[in-house]
Amino acid sequence: RFAVARAEALAGRGYGDAYIRHVLEAEGVASETVDAAVSTLEGEAERAERLAVRGGRTPRLAAQLQRKGFGEDALERVFGSSFADGGNEA
Repeated sequence: RFAVARAEALAGRGYGDAYIRHVLEAEGVASETVDAAVSTLEGEAERAERLAVRGGRTPRLAAQLQRKGFGEDALERVFGSSFADGGNEA
């Protein structure tokens, strides 16, 4: 329960799966439990899409989301080829 609640809280604060995994593992949660907790979350691309709609599809936001643990696949889906081509530099 703790891992799921913590993962949901971090996702709600705009963090991506990699960061959430890192935090949970640093807090001593077993990797199987971390995997299960992250799998209950809304898809990473959908979360990134919602943040992009709210904050604008700018290279700066793409870089910010990357720093917050969003994966390259999710960011490419949201920001398109500009992200893949290195257009994510702020």
